Amino acid sequence: MSAADSRNGPEGAEETEVGRRVLLRGMSALGLAAFAAPLAACGSDDEPAAVAGPDATPEATVETTPAATPKGTAAKTPKPEKSPTASAKPSAEATKTTKPEATPKATPKPAAGKLVKASDTPLASVGTIPVNSGYLFEADEYIVTQPTAGKYVGFDSLCTHEGCPVDVFDTPGVMSCSCHSTNFKITDGAVISGPAKKPMPMKPIIVENGQIYRAKQA
Repeated sequence: MSAADSRNGPEGAEETEVGRRVLLRGMSALGLAAFAAPLAACGSDDEPAAVAGPDATPEATVETTPAATPKGTAAKTPKPEKSPTASAKPSAEATKTTKPEATPKATPKPAAGKLVKASDTPLASVGTIPVNSGYLFEADEYIVTQPTAGKYVGFDSLCTHEGCPVDVFDTPGVMSCSCHSTNFKITDGAVISGPAKKPMPMKPIIVENGQIYRAKQA
């Protein structure tokens, strides 16, 4: 096969096409260079000094220096926006203070109730009771003593030892049980001597118009 035939075949056509493209690129580059040279020589301010080719490196970015602020003129700083503030008045719940719980006051003991007569029938007249001695009212289970003139004290009549009646008033200031000889004071019923350990319990009386009455709480 001849050289002319090979060029006209498929492979030859491809080589011819590639050569043509390379030639066109070279001519295009030469034309741009020839066109840019007179422009650069003229130094026109209206046109760019050079036209970058396809392989040209981009120029460095030129930093722009900000214009100086004229003297005497202060730069105005924008004022920050006012943030909403909480109300100056605190809420009612915030102002409430917790008061300490009041300590309950001790309940005062009730005063002794007023004595009233347990019966309209008197035990005896005041003249029945000797001064610094006493008298037994066995049916009523009462003893009334008169430690000092005009002062009368009532007691239960039974001894705190074994329950015998306290029926002896022979010794001044003393009342005694005849069963086991326990002696008690006529002023407050305290034990003076004997087997008894507990004092004689007191019982209320009322002295009115020269009469002695059994009494009770109103």
